[in-house]
Amino acid sequence: MDISYQIPRAALGWMLISVLLVIIPLSVRMPVWVSVIAIVCIVWRALIFTGNLNFPGRLMRIAVVVFTLIISVSQIRNLGVGLDSAASLLALGFVFKLIEMRQKRDIYVVISLCFVMLMVAFLYSQSVLMTLYIAAVVTIITGAMIALNRSPLIVDTTGTLAMAGKIFLQAVPLTVVLFMVFPRIAPLWAVPIQSNSGTTGVTDEMSPGDISQLGRSGDLAFRVQFENTLPPLHRDLYWRGLVLDAFDGETWRRTRSSSLSSASALTNFRWNWEERIRTDGSGIYYNVILEPTQQPWIYGLHLAQPQSRNVFQSRNFELFNDGLITQRLSYDLLSFANNQTDLILRDNVRSRNLGLPTTGNIQSREFARQLRASVDSDRDYAFAVLAHFQRNQFFYTLNPALLGENRIDDFLFSTLEGFCEHYASTFAFLMRTVGIPSRVIVGYQGAEYNRFENYMMVYQYNAHAWNEVWLEGEGWVRFDPTAAVSPERIEIGVEAALRDDPAFLEKSLFSAMRLGRFSWLNTMRLRLDAIEYEWNRRVVSYDEEAQFELFERLFGEITEQKVLLLLLGLAGIVILGVALTVIRIEPGSRHDPVTKLYLRVSRELEKIGLARLRGEGPLNYRDRVAAAKPELAGVMGELTALYVELNYRSKRRTEAQMKQQLKAFRRLLGRLRLNLSPLARLQQ
Repeated sequence: MDISYQIPRAALGWMLISVLLVIIPLSVRMPVWVSVIAIVCIVWRALIFTGNLNFPGRLMRIAVVVFTLIISVSQIRNLGVGLDSAASLLALGFVFKLIEMRQKRDIYVVISLCFVMLMVAFLYSQSVLMTLYIAAVVTIITGAMIALNRSPLIVDTTGTLAMAGKIFLQAVPLTVVLFMVFPRIAPLWAVPIQSNSGTTGVTDEMSPGDISQLGRSGDLAFRVQFENTLPPLHRDLYWRGLVLDAFDGETWRRTRSSSLSSASALTNFRWNWEERIRTDGSGIYYNVILEPTQQPWIYGLHLAQPQSRNVFQSRNFELFNDGLITQRLSYDLLSFANNQTDLILRDNVRSRNLGLPTTGNIQSREFARQLRASVDSDRDYAFAVLAHFQRNQFFYTLNPALLGENRIDDFLFSTLEGFCEHYASTFAFLMRTVGIPSRVIVGYQGAEYNRFENYMMVYQYNAHAWNEVWLEGEGWVRFDPTAAVSPERIEIGVEAALRDDPAFLEKSLFSAMRLGRFSWLNTMRLRLDAIEYEWNRRVVSYDEEAQFELFERLFGEITEQKVLLLLLGLAGIVILGVALTVIRIEPGSRHDPVTKLYLRVSRELEKIGLARLRGEGPLNYRDRVAAAKPELAGVMGELTALYVELNYRSKRRTEAQMKQQLKAFRRLLGRLRLNLSPLARLQQ
């Protein structure tokens, strides 16, 4: 093989381990075949080193380029232009470069790409475990760089790892200073992160079976911490999301307005704010850390007022972020538990919340009219419908029977079983049939309390649908028909209501919630989540606003001069501290293993007055020792011959040969010590 640089065996081992560790966190997101290609390339590189395979030829390289182009088109078509497709293509180029490198420059390119791939992994997750994993991998990559630049004679893996760890620890203080002080600016580019429905949560459409799918998932939706107050009772934890007010007989949808009408509605909403709402009592402040959903809507208790930038309300008092939520989002809200909204209902809003298909579900329509005629008021009618659910054998389940064309009739008079979306959809239909404005609200209900950091955890299986009904003199009033069928669902939690349902958490068989039924595992789970929560709150959510608040508390009014001086001052202190651990007045000399052993020979002979003179060569030293002590001539001659062979003549030794010769050198050194023992006693 004609190559201009032969990578040392130790350095190759460090590099292949680095490449493997870099690919592992991305393999979860990439197609399986990309991971398979990565493994093949790693093995190929190892076989090239041993001489069992050759470098790819010209035709192979052309085939790889064509293959990558085809894959690029396929990835963009299947996944779209986003982080998943970009990461897959980058990984392919990364591992292909591994088997193509011939020069030392190529090796540095591969090592640099290792750092780039780690940054890509950070885009997917900034959790504590991922951060610790990446820190460990950075240390391994640093070890690969050290091994690449050390003498091929040095095979000290422990020493290389120790040096890499020391360099990493020296970089940590400067990293912390830059993180805290360097201005937080938005990226100049952004790549959307694709997501599956399991992490998206509730959507702006609801058909029978949609929310029950989330009941099968134990993924975390968001965390909530209340400020200076006890959390509300479980039955009051209605995390309001979207208002669905359009119904076509099968699916409830959120009304989508044009940008012009939305702006007009938002303006009208602001103008009439004081007229549209009434609140009683003081509000409660709380912070929400929402997991990525790839959607713009967020969640809060009703009635919520945004306290963070880039969060606004819609005309239906929904909450929206300014842009899709592709990373964890932290925001603050102020909610009023006692509130009334829209005491006066505009005609267009009334019409929208009374809309029904003109045909279908005849039996349900007749039932609604007869029931309404039997009571005195709209409020009494709403409670009469709830009483009907409660008196009859309705069941709350994740696996209800399939419904036919007339879904409301089938559910209300035939199957009598469903999840929250079935009850909310039927309740709204029965209200609208008799002229009572109503709508469906989707969001989450309930939470799990974490006592270790005093916050609440809301999971995907907490997804829920309920209703808001407009009553004269009261405005929009919340009704939850699920509570009439399964009161433990609202009072205690979905875990109690679906404990015996086999479909509950079936997508998360090994979820922390299932394992948490054991007390010690549950304690461990809550403690780990508390650590993750604090990490998200104090580190991941450390944005420009948090940085300025910190600076203002410490230094008063913030100016560019103060920030620059602070950055330079802290960086200077850290660099000086690191320099003191690196720079020595009398740096210790570092020798390869052969030289270290030979110097030990000199120190042993020094005990009998035969120290090696400054500048004295090994052959002259051997002759002088032999002349002074003939009994040492034999072993000294063998030691010197082996030292000259190792240090000057043979430069093409394998690692096994090197170890064997060093072992022989140590045996000769032992013989020398045995011969020196009686001589040393005579000297004394």
